[in-house]
Amino acid sequence: MVHKSWNLPNLVTPSSSSSSVPSHSPLWGSVRLTYTVCAFLAMILHTAIRSMLGLVILSMVKQREDDTSQSPLNGTAIQKTQCGPHLLEDAEIESLQITGGDLTWTRNQELAFPGIFYYGYVITLPLAGHLSDRFGSKLLFSLSLILQGITYLLLPVMAHYSFAAAATNLIITGMFAGCGNPSIYQLFVIWAHPSERTALLSFAYSGIVMGTIIIYPVASYLSQLGWEMPFYMLGFVVLLYGIACHWLIYDDLNKHPRLTTKEKAYLQPDLQITPQMQHLAIPWRSMLTSVPVYAFILTHIFHNYGYLLLSLVMPRFMREAMQFSLAEVGLLSSAPYVGSLFSKLICILSCSYIERRVDRHLGCMRRLLYAICMVLSIIFVGGIIMADCGQKIVVIMMYVLLGIVCDMGFSAGYWPTLLYFAPSFAGLLSGVANCLGHLSGFLAPYIVAALVSSGLKTEWNTVLITLALFNGLAMIMFSFLSSTQLQAWDPRSISNNIKYQTATASDPDPNQIKIKIIFKERA
Repeated sequence: MVHKSWNLPNLVTPSSSSSSVPSHSPLWGSVRLTYTVCAFLAMILHTAIRSMLGLVILSMVKQREDDTSQSPLNGTAIQKTQCGPHLLEDAEIESLQITGGDLTWTRNQELAFPGIFYYGYVITLPLAGHLSDRFGSKLLFSLSLILQGITYLLLPVMAHYSFAAAATNLIITGMFAGCGNPSIYQLFVIWAHPSERTALLSFAYSGIVMGTIIIYPVASYLSQLGWEMPFYMLGFVVLLYGIACHWLIYDDLNKHPRLTTKEKAYLQPDLQITPQMQHLAIPWRSMLTSVPVYAFILTHIFHNYGYLLLSLVMPRFMREAMQFSLAEVGLLSSAPYVGSLFSKLICILSCSYIERRVDRHLGCMRRLLYAICMVLSIIFVGGIIMADCGQKIVVIMMYVLLGIVCDMGFSAGYWPTLLYFAPSFAGLLSGVANCLGHLSGFLAPYIVAALVSSGLKTEWNTVLITLALFNGLAMIMFSFLSSTQLQAWDPRSISNNIKYQTATASDPDPNQIKIKIIFKERA
């Protein structure tokens, strides 16, 4: 069976000897470190845009009568809590009035608004993955940031006009965000050596953690100046950074002005073809019947539910179920991501060392690690469910530990495997996985709205049970079906028969070399 690649990299002629490729190139001061830092900053901004919505919405909407009511006996304000009616002092009543916004939205609209972002996000992810693989990722990388910055600057104006206008604006923002995620991932095929991919990818994706840790307290502070201020500040920063990336990001080794000859040789794969032969057919049948592809996508769907649930409704859980003040919510909602940051540091410092020494058993180690992480995550979620509203420290500690194990399973477990079993289609497959995985982004708020009607912790416990269930499904899927083995249908599968057919004299350009990759069909 003959399979043709659509995304083989640019490079030298096949006559180049693999022995000339350097075994090491310093990371410090390298171009691949530059890209990793740029990807890290981009992930901070992408995550800040998404995560900020769950917090700022608490300051956007005007306080409703069903949130606080007057006692018929003495006129004292009462707030509903999971521990029984709580009499509010004058200072607390004044605080509630201050923190309330000026938008007259219903509770269902308030709950749904942060998740509306994902309606647009999931639409563009598969297409962006396709375009990243086929035409390069630089343009999508920078334009995604620039257009997100513009739409975020416009969002407060639209919100004052109507809920429908704000929702439409947020969907468009999500569409632009969806264009950026696959391009960030796909560029690591070019700018990361196989032995460095897990470490560099972990550093870049630690921007997800840092973005959440940073944006919650910053947005909480800026909201005191008006709920519109976080949108203006973040939109302006994203816009400027997107423009700067035009001169910082490249998607071709041959076009980068600062790439040294040694680093270029280090990053060159063993198999090279001419630019004219780059974009050919996609092996759709092989991909659609590949078990590792389904394992990767389904694991991401189940695992991503937990991440989105925490990022979208964690502030509301802290506010309603645990009775934290709005200022405390801005600080403590980042607790899981402090744990995730610790996990990222472990991955960055240790993964490259481990991968070089357990290459043959890497897949088994990833599956075992992920299974252990998911079992621990279920235990920690159970601890949060069993705690009551007075055990605030216990709940915060459980969330920190939950962040550690969930991120460890993501960063060192399943997420890097795509770069190993199907690197030529990393953009396409990561786009599809993110598209399906982020469906829970707009489904989670509706689940919360259906299960949590009054904010009692007993109601929130039901939501947490769904989190444990999805983590269990992710563990089963990845542990039994995943693989890190380079698949035979990927053009980089050089372990199978590779035959080079040189051009004949009748070819238009006898200096060009045609490469035909013939794969033995597996029994």
